Amino acid sequence: MKWNWGTGIALTLTLFGGLMAFAVYSALQQDYDLVSEDYYAEELAFQEVIDQRTNALRLEDRAELKVDGNEIVLELPEDLQGKTKTVKTHMYYELEADYDFHIDQGETTNNHFTIEFPQFATGKWIAKTKVQCEGVAYFFEPELVL
Repeated sequence: MKWNWGTGIALTLTLFGGLMAFAVYSALQQDYDLVSEDYYAEELAFQEVIDQRTNALRLEDRAELKVDGNEIVLELPEDLQGKTKTVKTHMYYELEADYDFHIDQGETTNNHFTIEFPQFATGKWIAKTKVQCEGVAYFFEPELVL
């Protein structure tokens, strides 16, 4: 076979077509998880979350996630210490929706909540926490990278 301009162009186009086919195949094999299965209904109620975040920003402290030995500790702001509150937390794992779980603390005066460490995969975790305290709703999203 003689190498000339026509052979080079044909080889280049064939190689380009093969690479494009591989890129399309690879893109179709990706798993795209939605953040929420019912995202439309959650979007309609998002103004409530905005108001709850505003209430949380008015507090002096912020909620935090910390590692303490073999446990993860969720600490609420000191402004809520000693007050009766209802706490609901959704532990959200960015990489895999199957690892998400909910914790419902019910009514409590406690500001520190522990979660067993073996439940957590390495990566970024977000504790989407809703707190109802003395008629005021708060929403916190402390993050932790393991």
